[in-house]
Amino acid sequence: MKHLKFIGLSVIGFLFFLMPITLNSESKIMISHIVDAVTTHMLDSFITLTIIMSWVVLVLTLIFTVYTAKNKPLNDIFKASPLNVTLRVLGSMLYLMVVHQWLKGTVVGDVLIDPNTGGVMAGADGLLTTLYITFLVGILALPLLTHFGVVEFIGTLLGPLVVKVFKVPGYSTIDAIASFVGDGTIGIVVTDQQYQRGYYNRREAYIIATSFSIVGIAFAAAVAEELGFGHIFPIFYGAIVVITLILAFITSRMPLKKFNDTYYPGTTPKTIEIPHDLSLFKHSYRLAVKQADQVKLIQVVKEACLNVLNIYVGFLPIIMTVGTLSLVIAEYTPFFSVISFPFVYLYEWLGYAQSTAEMMAPATLAGFADMYLPALFITSSTSEASRFFIGVLAFTQLVFLSETGMILVKTKIGLNFIDIIKVFLFRTLLSIPLLYLITHLLAWQGIIQF
Repeated sequence: MKHLKFIGLSVIGFLFFLMPITLNSESKIMISHIVDAVTTHMLDSFITLTIIMSWVVLVLTLIFTVYTAKNKPLNDIFKASPLNVTLRVLGSMLYLMVVHQWLKGTVVGDVLIDPNTGGVMAGADGLLTTLYITFLVGILALPLLTHFGVVEFIGTLLGPLVVKVFKVPGYSTIDAIASFVGDGTIGIVVTDQQYQRGYYNRREAYIIATSFSIVGIAFAAAVAEELGFGHIFPIFYGAIVVITLILAFITSRMPLKKFNDTYYPGTTPKTIEIPHDLSLFKHSYRLAVKQADQVKLIQVVKEACLNVLNIYVGFLPIIMTVGTLSLVIAEYTPFFSVISFPFVYLYEWLGYAQSTAEMMAPATLAGFADMYLPALFITSSTSEASRFFIGVLAFTQLVFLSETGMILVKTKIGLNFIDIIKVFLFRTLLSIPLLYLITHLLAWQGIIQF
């Protein structure tokens, strides 16, 4: 039974997250099909659910500022620091404001519910609606990949290689795969959970969360199509993967004083020791079966439901706040143009025309607000090289405030807002010379044009 538990549930997990399945003439992973089905057939009901959740977050967050429940999980979910209380309340109000079109016709209201600001985040086509659905489906299914032995199996098999190249345990392969086929946020959540369970120390969790949480291939395909690179998508995404791996190699060898080798308090570090009388494969299988046998399904379901509720209460309203305000700044002020002015000279020096460089510069830093902003900034450029450059850069930067940046701050790994800025700038500055080489190589081969 324990063998079936490991093999059966792990196979279901891989099929759900990793195996493209053709339905209605579309080849996607199952989680994407489910999200599409909910969006197509149950969107109105789900929007109603998000409205109810916004009211729940708004009311209970305020109540729990003066009330303490006897139930610890409730306190853990609804009690928050003054800053998080402000962000949760504001995010809930903004979400309700956009959905119900409150204050339409007023100066402030029109700015906040503009289709290019709050409208990007909330409503039927909003980013947050997709996140609500994706997190519900993804978090409930995640234990199939994290709790029933597949982490131990793959982690043990790949451990020697991954430790040597990236100085992190082989378990991190699952995090990267979950991000690759699903969403970068899912990879970060997996990393945080594994850190709290003792699979990574703090340094390893930092490296994995800030280097391996590559953006999902589905979103990358959408952006590539928007920028006119659907026909060379393997090259587009290949450039993202190559640069991401190079940056991960560099990050793993940096002195990270703040992120030391300590483990999450109260956990027993998980280590891998291969007995002399077993092959690596047999030992991997034995560890996986042992892990699957120890897990109780009821406890896993309860933990997953609490994780969904925690994300709905603690993550999504904050994403709504930060994303909307960042988009307002990008849409209504010259802020991004001003702070990115030095990049105009850099891109001119790299060989781009002045008009093209003036489009690329603000797009370079706009990704800090939201990953889709750079594509919006550069999509009208006549230079294929500039569109390719910025399109790939937006993904290799990895962290952006409307989603992954704020989720990283909310993890137990210990990153704060300043750390997120540092990660963004570090990845941006190192990606630029690598992208310069790749872009010129593709132009030399005639694949893209300057």
